[in-house]
Amino acid sequence: MEQTVTNKVTGEQITFLETAKDTNGEYLLIEVVLPPFGKGPPLHIHDQFEEEFEVITGKLTVTLGKTKHVLEAGNRRIAPLKTSHTFTNEHEEPVVFRVRLTPPNKFEQSVRIHYGLMDDGLTDEKGNPKSLAHTALVLTLQNTLIVGIPFWIQRSLFKFIVKRARKKGVYAALKKYTGEVL
Repeated sequence: MEQTVTNKVTGEQITFLETAKDTNGEYLLIEVVLPPFGKGPPLHIHDQFEEEFEVITGKLTVTLGKTKHVLEAGNRRIAPLKTSHTFTNEHEEPVVFRVRLTPPNKFEQSVRIHYGLMDDGLTDEKGNPKSLAHTALVLTLQNTLIVGIPFWIQRSLFKFIVKRARKKGVYAALKKYTGEVL
């Protein structure tokens, strides 16, 4: 597996520095390069892991709840469980930052699938998977719930879609992105 993957739409690069396998499932450490004025995901929560952001170079804006924090090299900020958050680069220079996810869940697999779908032309112009079954799996694997849509609806709908897609063998083709059947 490649150590670095690239989001073809945003130009964001993610390098897997320490995987769940490397850390015996304790955490995942990634390094992200976000281009100037690059945007991260929509405001969301995770209720199974926390994220710790640390800026290496440049400036990163991390939004926690309704508060924006501009982090510079050496600064850290934690997005605790169930805290709405996102990140952006609101500056003219790229930002390099690390994210530690504790515990890692299946976040690495979700990124590899999502970016692999992009590489294969299976996403729209915004980078969203064309298949609802793929979207549901990616969001489920990364334990991401989008703010503004009732969480219970997302959980119920994704659980139903993923279960049905697994029964139909829809995800077998995704093994090429992760090396495993999910």
